[in-house]
Amino acid sequence: MKSRQAAIAFLVAALAVAAATVVLASSSGDDEAAAPVPGAASSTTGSSTATTAPGAPAVGELRLAPGGLGPVRVGMTVADATAALGRTLRALGLDPTGEKGCELYAPDGGPDGVGFMVTQGTVARVDVIGGPVQTIEGLAIGQTEAEAQRRYGGRLEVTPHAYTEGGHYLTLVPADPAESQFRLVAETDGTVVTSIRGGRLPEVEFPEGCS
Repeated sequence: MKSRQAAIAFLVAALAVAAATVVLASSSGDDEAAAPVPGAASSTTGSSTATTAPGAPAVGELRLAPGGLGPVRVGMTVADATAALGRTLRALGLDPTGEKGCELYAPDGGPDGVGFMVTQGTVARVDVIGGPVQTIEGLAIGQTEAEAQRRYGGRLEVTPHAYTEGGHYLTLVPADPAESQFRLVAETDGTVVTSIRGGRLPEVEFPEGCS
Protein backbone atom coordinates (compact mmCIF):
# COMPACT_ATOMS: atom_id res chain seq x y z
CA MET A 1 0.00 0.00 0.00
CA LYS A 2 2.74 2.44 0.94
CA SER A 3 4.68 1.79 -2.27
CA ARG A 4 1.52 2.38 -4.33
CA GLN A 5 0.76 5.65 -2.52
CA ALA A 6 4.38 6.73 -2.93
CA ALA A 7 4.28 6.00 -6.65
CA ILE A 8 1.08 8.03 -7.18
CA ALA A 9 2.36 10.88 -5.00
CA PHE A 10 5.62 10.98 -6.95
CA LEU A 11 3.79 10.98 -10.29
CA VAL A 12 1.53 13.86 -9.25
CA ALA A 13 4.46 15.83 -7.85
CA ALA A 14 6.66 15.11 -10.86
CA LEU A 15 4.03 16.29 -13.33
CA ALA A 16 3.60 19.47 -11.29
CA VAL A 17 7.36 20.02 -11.28
CA ALA A 18 7.45 19.47 -15.03
CA ALA A 19 4.85 22.20 -15.53
CA ALA A 20 6.86 24.58 -13.34
CA THR A 21 10.03 23.69 -15.23
CA VAL A 22 8.47 25.02 -18.43
CA VAL A 23 8.32 28.47 -16.85
CA LEU A 24 11.85 28.32 -15.45
CA ALA A 25 13.37 27.02 -18.67
CA SER A 26 11.66 29.65 -20.80
CA SER A 27 12.80 32.45 -18.49
CA SER A 28 16.40 31.24 -18.17
CA GLY A 29 16.94 30.16 -21.76
CA ASP A 30 17.86 26.64 -20.63
CA ASP A 31 17.78 24.33 -23.64
CA GLU A 32 19.44 21.34 -22.00
CA ALA A 33 16.46 19.95 -20.09
CA ALA A 34 14.78 18.64 -23.22
CA ALA A 35 15.21 18.71 -26.96
CA PRO A 36 13.17 21.45 -28.69
CA VAL A 37 10.38 20.67 -31.09
CA PRO A 38 11.51 21.36 -34.67
CA GLY A 39 9.86 24.49 -36.06
CA ALA A 40 8.16 25.19 -32.75
CA ALA A 41 6.86 28.52 -31.54
CA SER A 42 6.32 29.71 -27.98
CA SER A 43 2.82 30.35 -26.70
CA THR A 44 1.87 31.90 -23.36
CA THR A 45 -1.12 30.98 -21.21
CA GLY A 46 -1.44 32.79 -17.91
CA SER A 47 1.98 32.85 -16.26
CA SER A 48 3.44 29.85 -18.11
CA THR A 49 5.13 29.65 -21.48
CA ALA A 50 5.19 26.43 -23.48
CA THR A 51 6.58 25.44 -26.86
CA THR A 52 4.39 23.81 -29.47
CA ALA A 53 5.00 23.11 -33.13
CA PRO A 54 2.84 24.60 -35.89
CA GLY A 55 -0.11 22.33 -36.53
CA ALA A 56 0.20 20.55 -33.16
CA PRO A 57 -3.11 19.00 -32.06
CA ALA A 58 -5.05 21.02 -29.52
CA VAL A 59 -5.33 19.56 -26.03
CA GLY A 60 -9.07 19.15 -26.50
CA GLU A 61 -8.53 17.01 -29.59
CA LEU A 62 -6.41 14.38 -27.84
CA ARG A 63 -8.12 11.10 -26.97
CA LEU A 64 -6.70 8.10 -25.13
CA ALA A 65 -6.90 4.61 -26.64
CA PRO A 66 -5.28 1.26 -25.85
CA GLY A 67 -2.61 2.00 -28.45
CA GLY A 68 -1.73 5.57 -27.49
CA LEU A 69 -2.83 9.18 -27.10
CA GLY A 70 -3.92 11.03 -30.23
CA PRO A 71 -1.07 10.86 -32.78
CA VAL A 72 1.35 9.40 -30.23
CA ARG A 73 1.39 5.63 -30.67
CA VAL A 74 2.80 3.00 -28.35
CA GLY A 75 6.16 1.88 -29.74
CA MET A 76 7.29 5.35 -30.86
CA THR A 77 10.63 6.71 -29.74
CA VAL A 78 10.65 9.88 -27.64
CA ALA A 79 11.78 11.85 -30.70
CA ASP A 80 8.95 10.46 -32.82
CA ALA A 81 6.41 11.07 -30.06
CA THR A 82 7.64 14.65 -29.66
CA ALA A 83 7.24 15.27 -33.38
CA ALA A 84 3.78 13.67 -33.47
CA LEU A 85 2.49 15.56 -30.44
CA GLY A 86 4.12 18.84 -31.45
CA ARG A 87 5.28 19.35 -27.86
CA THR A 88 8.54 18.61 -26.10
CA LEU A 89 8.46 15.57 -23.84
CA ARG A 90 10.46 16.26 -20.69
CA ALA A 91 11.98 13.42 -18.64
CA LEU A 92 10.94 13.52 -14.98
CA GLY A 93 14.09 11.88 -13.62
CA LEU A 94 12.82 8.52 -12.40
CA ASP A 95 15.73 6.78 -14.13
CA PRO A 96 18.60 9.28 -14.45
CA THR A 97 21.26 6.58 -14.92
CA GLY A 98 19.24 4.42 -17.29
CA GLU A 99 19.72 1.37 -15.09
CA LYS A 100 15.99 0.72 -14.62
CA GLY A 101 15.17 1.06 -18.30
CA CYS A 102 11.95 2.93 -17.41
CA GLU A 103 11.36 6.68 -17.43
CA LEU A 104 8.31 8.94 -17.27
CA TYR A 105 7.92 11.94 -19.57
CA ALA A 106 5.52 14.88 -19.35
CA PRO A 107 4.55 17.07 -22.32
CA ASP A 108 5.35 20.78 -22.22
CA GLY A 109 2.24 22.79 -22.99
CA GLY A 110 -0.17 20.11 -21.83
CA PRO A 111 -2.28 18.21 -21.60
CA ASP A 112 -2.11 18.42 -17.81
CA GLY A 113 -2.14 15.20 -15.84
CA VAL A 114 -0.62 13.09 -18.61
CA GLY A 115 2.56 11.05 -18.39
CA PHE A 116 4.28 8.89 -21.03
CA MET A 117 6.04 5.78 -19.74
CA VAL A 118 9.09 4.95 -21.86
CA THR A 119 10.79 1.57 -21.54
CA GLN A 120 13.82 0.47 -23.54
CA GLY A 121 13.62 3.65 -25.60
CA THR A 122 9.99 3.53 -26.78
CA VAL A 123 6.61 4.66 -25.45
CA ALA A 124 5.08 1.75 -23.52
CA ARG A 125 1.99 3.37 -22.05
CA VAL A 126 0.19 6.67 -21.43
CA ASP A 127 -1.13 7.54 -17.95
CA VAL A 128 -3.92 10.03 -17.30
CA ILE A 129 -4.18 11.00 -13.63
CA GLY A 130 -6.04 14.29 -14.03
CA GLY A 131 -6.92 17.05 -16.44
CA PRO A 132 -9.25 17.11 -19.46
CA VAL A 133 -8.14 14.05 -21.45
CA GLN A 134 -10.82 11.45 -22.17
CA THR A 135 -10.79 8.16 -24.00
CA ILE A 136 -12.15 7.86 -27.54
CA GLU A 137 -15.41 6.57 -26.05
CA GLY A 138 -15.63 9.55 -23.70
CA LEU A 139 -14.51 7.93 -20.46
CA ALA A 140 -13.02 10.47 -18.06
CA ILE A 141 -11.73 10.64 -14.51
CA GLY A 142 -14.57 11.18 -12.07
CA GLN A 143 -17.15 9.15 -13.98
CA THR A 144 -18.81 6.23 -12.24
CA GLU A 145 -18.05 2.58 -12.86
CA ALA A 146 -21.56 2.20 -14.26
CA GLU A 147 -20.94 5.02 -16.72
CA ALA A 148 -17.65 3.43 -17.75
CA GLN A 149 -19.40 0.15 -18.51
CA ARG A 150 -22.13 1.97 -20.41
CA ARG A 151 -19.59 3.71 -22.60
CA TYR A 152 -17.88 0.42 -23.42
CA GLY A 153 -21.01 -1.68 -23.79
CA GLY A 154 -20.27 -3.78 -20.71
CA ARG A 155 -16.98 -4.99 -22.20
CA LEU A 156 -14.77 -3.87 -19.32
CA GLU A 157 -13.36 -6.72 -17.24
CA VAL A 158 -13.63 -5.99 -13.52
CA THR A 159 -10.91 -7.18 -11.13
CA PRO A 160 -10.06 -6.19 -7.53
CA HIS A 161 -7.64 -3.31 -7.05
CA ALA A 162 -4.28 -4.38 -5.65
CA TYR A 163 -4.04 -1.49 -3.20
CA THR A 164 -7.33 0.42 -2.86
CA GLU A 165 -9.81 -1.39 -0.63
CA GLY A 166 -13.06 -1.82 -2.53
CA GLY A 167 -11.48 -0.43 -5.68
CA HIS A 168 -11.31 -2.06 -9.09
CA TYR A 169 -9.43 -2.25 -12.34
CA LEU A 170 -11.72 -1.92 -15.35
CA THR A 171 -9.83 -3.41 -18.28
CA LEU A 172 -10.66 -3.24 -21.97
CA VAL A 173 -9.23 -5.99 -24.15
CA PRO A 174 -9.41 -4.76 -27.77
CA ALA A 175 -11.47 -6.92 -30.12
CA ASP A 176 -9.08 -6.30 -33.01
CA PRO A 177 -6.47 -9.10 -33.13
CA ALA A 178 -3.93 -6.54 -34.35
CA GLU A 179 -4.25 -4.83 -30.94
CA SER A 180 -4.08 -7.98 -28.84
CA GLN A 181 -0.98 -6.71 -26.99
CA PHE A 182 -2.70 -3.47 -25.93
CA ARG A 183 -5.03 -2.73 -23.04
CA LEU A 184 -6.99 0.20 -21.64
CA VAL A 185 -7.11 0.17 -17.82
CA ALA A 186 -9.22 2.43 -15.63
CA GLU A 187 -8.61 2.40 -11.89
CA THR A 188 -11.47 3.15 -9.50
CA ASP A 189 -12.04 3.63 -5.80
CA GLY A 190 -15.06 1.34 -6.03
CA THR A 191 -17.34 4.13 -7.17
CA VAL A 192 -15.63 6.51 -9.61
CA VAL A 193 -12.69 6.38 -12.01
CA THR A 194 -9.50 7.79 -10.48
CA SER A 195 -7.00 7.22 -13.32
CA ILE A 196 -6.85 5.75 -16.82
CA ARG A 197 -4.01 4.34 -18.86
CA GLY A 198 -3.49 2.75 -22.22
CA GLY A 199 -0.50 0.81 -23.48
CA ARG A 200 1.17 -2.47 -24.27
CA LEU A 201 1.62 -5.59 -22.21
CA PRO A 202 3.16 -6.06 -19.74
CA GLU A 203 3.82 -2.40 -18.85
CA VAL A 204 0.17 -1.30 -18.99
CA GLU A 205 -0.59 -3.69 -16.13
CA PHE A 206 2.24 -2.49 -13.84
CA PRO A 207 0.30 -1.11 -10.84
CA GLU A 208 3.16 1.15 -9.72
CA GLY A 209 4.37 2.41 -13.09
CA CYS A 210 8.13 2.82 -13.18
CA SER A 211 8.46 2.55 -9.40
